[in-house]
Amino acid sequence: MTRSIILETRGLSKAFGGLVAVNKVDMTLEVGKITAIIGPNGAGKTTLFNLIAGVYPVSSGEIYFQGALLNNIPAYKRASLGIVRTYQHVHLFGNMTVLENVMSGRHPRSSYGFFEAAFRLPKAHREEEAISLNAIKYLNLVGLGTYAEHDALSLPLGQQKLLAIARALATEPRLILLDEPGAGLNTLEKRQLSDLLRNIREMGISVVLVEHDMPLVMGIAEWVIVLDSGQKIAEGTAAQVQKDPKVIAAYLGEEVE
Repeated sequence: MTRSIILETRGLSKAFGGLVAVNKVDMTLEVGKITAIIGPNGAGKTTLFNLIAGVYPVSSGEIYFQGALLNNIPAYKRASLGIVRTYQHVHLFGNMTVLENVMSGRHPRSSYGFFEAAFRLPKAHREEEAISLNAIKYLNLVGLGTYAEHDALSLPLGQQKLLAIARALATEPRLILLDEPGAGLNTLEKRQLSDLLRNIREMGISVVLVEHDMPLVMGIAEWVIVLDSGQKIAEGTAAQVQKDPKVIAAYLGEEVE
């Protein structure tokens, strides 16, 4: 069966002065799969995310999204194409409610303009109602429906991370990049996160996570890519990667049960 590829990088590199953070990385991400990118600190994982999301310009190499070259497309347009990311340190709008934070994720796809919004014309009003209902749907998906009117920053860290994912989902992505979604979560919250990621995959959304929690990665990821010093040193299923001597030496230290 032919694999359906949503994103591909070819010889992707990023240098900051004399420091090469990502070095000629080739990878392919399959549609509707959960892929994990792992590696020790300084391996280039977050830099790779930033290149895909358009935060950093590419030094050399190419990024293709659904077969189209992505290199010169700015970050805000990549979001409208279907690429969205979250951050390890949650960035929420502190002066907004939980519901309003998720609604903000939908506005880049709004069709009404400034004039219609300023004068509260019927088109803007109807679309705002639709955005609100859409946001509630995603809040229910992540288990935060009852917190809709709470201040976003009143939530504990675990729920703030779920809120950030709900906001990302409101953009209707095809590919969601999650930077350390499990960091700071307790055991129960990590189980809930794993269930949520599986639900997102079942929605047909491709998921890529950078994560240091190996039990979380090995329990959820269908494909694992390993970076070390900016280079891809291995990839495969969780079982294959656990047994790779280069991975054990560079990052795991020992096989994960």
